[in-house]
Amino acid sequence: MKKLGLKAQSLLFTVSNLEKKHKIITYISLLFLTTSTYFLRTENQNVKIEVVKLKEKSISLKKNMIIFNRTYQGFPLPVWQKVKRGNRFIIQYVNPAYVKHLGHLFSYDIYSHIGKDNFDLFGDKYAQAYYEKDLVVAITGNDLNSIDEIFDKNGKKAYVKVLKWREINNDKDTIIYGMVKEFLKEKE
Repeated sequence: MKKLGLKAQSLLFTVSNLEKKHKIITYISLLFLTTSTYFLRTENQNVKIEVVKLKEKSISLKKNMIIFNRTYQGFPLPVWQKVKRGNRFIIQYVNPAYVKHLGHLFSYDIYSHIGKDNFDLFGDKYAQAYYEKDLVVAITGNDLNSIDEIFDKNGKKAYVKVLKWREINNDKDTIIYGMVKEFLKEKE
């Protein structure tokens, strides 16, 4: 009987130890999860703050580009400016005439247009054609007169005479300017 009592006691002791170990493992796991959640939440808040700061800087830079290009603000013909970044030509500036005549292509929201390239804004066929012309101007440095296909406010094909030219600024950035010289009824 004594043996049975000892076996029962040792069994209870083993079960008790397992329960203690289980509690310890559970509490350690909870502690780990709580602290990691805290740090992840803090890190997430820091990321959100950085995103807001970057958005504010982006808006500020876009406004500065308008100030930098203020000579084109009152110009009656649509003018735009792109900067070459890698293999892309990023739109940096469009004047009010551009918004007036071509704003229907981007819901008249100038800031949704700036910072994107042609492939973000137009179909592949048109974007590739615009890209190739920008590339020719960037490489040769010569002015380029062309007739480009666009869509009017009614969604119909229209044609424009475009002049593109290149400038290289102090930071050695290649800047491509474009100007719509004339809106055409048909392709000449």
